[in-house]
Amino acid sequence: MVSEQGRQRWAQYGAALVLVAVGFGARCGLQPVFGANHAYTIFYPVVLIAAYAFGVGPACVVAVISGALGYWFFATPIYALKFDADNLTLLGIFALTSSSTIYLMGGMSRAVAETKVAQAQAERLAQAHAALFRELNERVTNHLQLVAALLQLQARDEPDAAARKALGEASARTMLISKTHRVIAGEGGELLDFGAFARRLLDATLSARSHPPVRVEFEQGGLWLSSEQATSVAIVLLECLNARLSSDDPGLMRIGLRADRGMGRLRITEIEKALDPIAPTGPSLIDAMVEQLRGRFSSRSAAEGRVSELTFPLEYGHGGQGLPAPTLH
Repeated sequence: MVSEQGRQRWAQYGAALVLVAVGFGARCGLQPVFGANHAYTIFYPVVLIAAYAFGVGPACVVAVISGALGYWFFATPIYALKFDADNLTLLGIFALTSSSTIYLMGGMSRAVAETKVAQAQAERLAQAHAALFRELNERVTNHLQLVAALLQLQARDEPDAAARKALGEASARTMLISKTHRVIAGEGGELLDFGAFARRLLDATLSARSHPPVRVEFEQGGLWLSSEQATSVAIVLLECLNARLSSDDPGLMRIGLRADRGMGRLRITEIEKALDPIAPTGPSLIDAMVEQLRGRFSSRSAAEGRVSELTFPLEYGHGGQGLPAPTLH
């Protein structure tokens, strides 16, 4: 019983013979034009097409049959054996050209086949690594949720009110980190819509704080960041929110996000109450994140309240085009 591969191979040889027949018919049709000249000309593309479409074996068959047809039917004198130098030279040139074409096309076909195999292996490895990475992220998220649950359980059994409050806040922050990690890890290597991410993050933070009286508004604009930069900017945003929540009147926070000529900008305007600028003493999370972003953070008092602004060079432009990341001074 012939296998599927065997049937396909026989079909290639059959198609190669049909191609020879088409070439022979075309050469017969061009006989009034070519006459006694160009006995093998029409068979060169026939051999080339056979080598490209059907492989080395069928191409060799095509070359042998084409050479025999050209030698017997079109080289003068026709229908006779010819051992003169001219005919033997032309036949030799056809044989050399055909063999070179078959060799080159065969090498190209093998190279393409090897490239496809290597690409398929690389894709399988990439898929396997992506699956492992997703599993790792899921486990990290679950472990963080477990830590948050244990902290909450410990807070319930803690008799000291201050310690109970501290454990409760630690539990809420750990749960927030878990949610943030799930969102960022789910984006893979793609750019993150930081505006949408920041809305979800602030909603989760305020929910964990039992919805304190603070309103958050986002100005029109957009900012797309890599996961690393999104994490750092999110921490700066949360620190500004914590500074706002520590005041007696949380009021309104207006957040603007935009990209401008390779620079990312986060602007936070706190309205309805005059507030002192954010000026942390000693090392702080904001300082660490600004250094990591190679950016600059400023905070000042204004007529409408407190205005804090973070600027930093983008690692990627909107749509993924790489941009240079200059150091700010």
